[in-house]
Amino acid sequence: MIHALGYLLSYPYIDPLKSETTSSNYTNLPHHMRVQQHLWREGKGWAKTPEALFQPNLIFAFGAIDALTNDSVFSEIRKVYPQSDVVLASTAGEIHGDEVSDHTVSVTACTFERTTLKVVVGNVEDCANSFECGRSITAQLKGQGLCHILVFSDGISVNGDDLVKGINNDLSADVIVTGGLAADAGRFTKTLVGANAEPEANRIVAIGFYGDKLRITHGSHGGWDLFGPVRVVTKAVDNVLFELDGENALEIYKRYLGPRASELPGSALLFPLCILGADRDSQLVRTILSVDDSAGTLRFAGNIPMGAQVQFMMANFDRLVDGAAKAAEQSDDLSPELVLMVSCVGRKVVLDQRIEEEVESVCQYFGNNAAYTGFYSNGEISPQLGSTQCSLHNQTMTITTYHEVE
Repeated sequence: MIHALGYLLSYPYIDPLKSETTSSNYTNLPHHMRVQQHLWREGKGWAKTPEALFQPNLIFAFGAIDALTNDSVFSEIRKVYPQSDVVLASTAGEIHGDEVSDHTVSVTACTFERTTLKVVVGNVEDCANSFECGRSITAQLKGQGLCHILVFSDGISVNGDDLVKGINNDLSADVIVTGGLAADAGRFTKTLVGANAEPEANRIVAIGFYGDKLRITHGSHGGWDLFGPVRVVTKAVDNVLFELDGENALEIYKRYLGPRASELPGSALLFPLCILGADRDSQLVRTILSVDDSAGTLRFAGNIPMGAQVQFMMANFDRLVDGAAKAAEQSDDLSPELVLMVSCVGRKVVLDQRIEEEVESVCQYFGNNAAYTGFYSNGEISPQLGSTQCSLHNQTMTITTYHEVE
């Protein structure tokens, strides 16, 4: 079972503070949200000791898994913000402003003036399966005025596809669900998530947003090129793939990877699998989490449906960067106060030294009046284009924007 933290948070309006320090990025925005950002460096701590310029009701801490494991990041955040909900997730890279970094923790403190929040946190091992974890999240967050659920989940032990299906199962279609699966820098061994405590493996955290003053938009886009023949899934169980066109899927992957086959599962990020929709326009991309050489199987972050038509994908650098810009355009919000980006570890591996280009393309679209945060993940949660129901994505840039209105 996923247990609620047991309280709703809402804070009265606080006059914006005018001060600013070089250790943090404080955004004095023209609407009702206030955002302050700090950066923690692994083994070094804060670039400069942070100070609380206001009392936020929600803090995001997206960080390198070694920093979250070895450094007392949570306790340091708690010292600065003793009354705030603190949500933490391990990453494959941290987005802080228009920069992407490793071995850091990006801390973003937010005050939602006209929105009520509720946080639930649970242990995957207490649920019968990932679908039931999702159902538990919805059951505890459903209530009058619920407009948005933001989910951060363990990225190894959870079937992300089943998780979002469970969330969608009994949820009103007008509630927007976004978020992502935590990562561990492409190791695919253990991820960490937490709320108001040190982050741990096998955790799921969800935040419910309530009220009619919050405007949330979303966008999701890939930018990978399809190549090779269209293949049919001839044997799969949930998120484990056995055969394509009657041939062992792992052997097919190894042929494409060539000498990089020895680097599996990490090298499979270079060739994600695309599940084609009936009209070939809708696509879901799937990333490999692990391989089993003895069984000849591939385990993905989401389900691989039997009989589905699939195709391999490969990187096109310019189209990946352009895909991030298109995700921003899809969000259709020209005045966000906070922009949350969740992109895929596979994109980071492929873009390498050019990784900041996709983040910069998003920042350029929305401009200087927004604060930017996010991370590189093992899976992205966002509705598909033209839909309000969330899906699990891989190898995409997903964007959620927030601003409050009168």
